[in-house]
Amino acid sequence: MDADGIILQPQPKDKPAMISAHMAGLRTDDEFFTFLRENKSNTAVVQFGASWCTKCAEFFPTWYKLSKKHTQVKYAVAQVDTLKHAIRGVKYSPSFHFYRGGRLVDRVLGKEPQRLDDHLWMHQD
Repeated sequence: MDADGIILQPQPKDKPAMISAHMAGLRTDDEFFTFLRENKSNTAVVQFGASWCTKCAEFFPTWYKLSKKHTQVKYAVAQVDTLKHAIRGVKYSPSFHFYRGGRLVDRVLGKEPQRLDDHLWMHQD
């Protein structure tokens, strides 16, 4: 909110946020498509969620632990509230989408640790 009481939209950042050294935070479609382009030669997994999603918040520590276990995969967390085109096909939160060569090849819906672990193992490079 500015001094006149007008609510301002969040401004894009110069570069994507890094949740950790191995996990990017994606807030715009440009950041999302750049992440996929930069990781075309690897398997990239994007968790689609929202700040208001309690299931996403509850599951994040497990997701983070799994990302440390399967180090050959590239990871990102995407905010569904700020994306427009990248969220096509996302119907559940959290959703984990697996990309290879920039194309969607698999997905895991919900907070199922063993199922996600199995899919991460299957898609390791």
